Amino acid sequence: MTNVIWEPEKTTADDTTLLERIAAMSFAGREPFAPPLMEMLGAISQTLLNAPLARRAPQYVALGYWLRPAAIKRMRDQLLIRAQKGSFLLTPRGIALHLPPSNVDTIFVYSWSLSVLAGNANVVRLAATLSSDVQWLVGLVAKIVEEYGEAERQLFCSYPYGGEFEWSVSRHCDLRMIWGGDAKVDAVSRTPIRPDGLSIGFPDRKSLAMICVASYAASTEEQRDELAARLYNDIYWFDQMGCSSPRVIVWVGERLKALSIDLQGRLIKVIRAKNYSVETGVAMGKFSLANDLLAEAHADRIRPVSNELCLVEVVNAGECLERTHGGGFLGEVFLSDITEVASFVTRKVQTVTHFGFDVDQLNRLASSIMSRGGYRIVPIGQALQFDADWDGVALFTHMTRRIIIRAE
Repeated sequence: MTNVIWEPEKTTADDTTLLERIAAMSFAGREPFAPPLMEMLGAISQTLLNAPLARRAPQYVALGYWLRPAAIKRMRDQLLIRAQKGSFLLTPRGIALHLPPSNVDTIFVYSWSLSVLAGNANVVRLAATLSSDVQWLVGLVAKIVEEYGEAERQLFCSYPYGGEFEWSVSRHCDLRMIWGGDAKVDAVSRTPIRPDGLSIGFPDRKSLAMICVASYAASTEEQRDELAARLYNDIYWFDQMGCSSPRVIVWVGERLKALSIDLQGRLIKVIRAKNYSVETGVAMGKFSLANDLLAEAHADRIRPVSNELCLVEVVNAGECLERTHGGGFLGEVFLSDITEVASFVTRKVQTVTHFGFDVDQLNRLASSIMSRGGYRIVPIGQALQFDADWDGVALFTHMTRRIIIRAE
């Protein structure tokens, strides 16, 4: 495989050239939240929100809104308030290496953007083969980076995993962000970075959605339609392959299947309105998995609603979370109390989205799972919203260093 650099056009580079580019970034950091860096991210936001592609790629719209100048300023204020509780100077960590996943095409921008705000020089290692949409996104970001004079500090490239070259790249890095499955995190972590560097892995995670039966029963038609639309976004934006996309719906309260069927019908309407579809092979794979769960006594009943939605009434929600498929495959379980979810929450569970619960109930939920798993409890519709705290890690804190200052 040939090394590639986006600058902003896609060009090839030999090992020596790429390593020299990375080595030159060692002292290229900037002051955290430097105004030119914030302006650069604002320019990316504006371009994304005005792009015709965004009309058919809602994840790009979400990214554009996340990078809006007002949103970045609000995040800056919150992070600085959190960081400035002591006598120290906040500085960048150094060179950050980002290894994004292939199944969520905007993660590389979120990870990179937050590190940019921390003042780091950044190397983003992308897959050798990218979809046309992702190539467009990489080119857009690289172009604006060049326009703002940041190309020497921000490098978007691809190179082979494994071997001596990856070792050489990693040894230059002060921070490594590994986004992907367990196997990827395990394999990459075997390659050391700088002795004083920090490597953070974001391995396989599974997520679920919780709905209060009483609240749904009391909801208006409009509220139910809105919930279905938000649930659609959480499930289908990345074909249900994102770690935070729900795989199981948990109904808490009286077992009223009529409400489940009601939500199912509304979700189907949204799916059709959005013109979402899956290949026949995907639909067959979902049906096969559903029958496996049924045959192994992990499920009671299958509801193959359409090629795009398969619901399985499960008795073992944990097994359903582990054996996920994507493309609209959902387990469904009824619990009498919100804390019962702890019986199948493990360290693999990342996001719990919710509808119809009050703060006290959510606090009870958090207390019940705190020693087991679960890192985010957010409303349905916010599963895929990126945050500076992810998987229980305060990202910005780890992306910066502190120089302690004490006077006599």
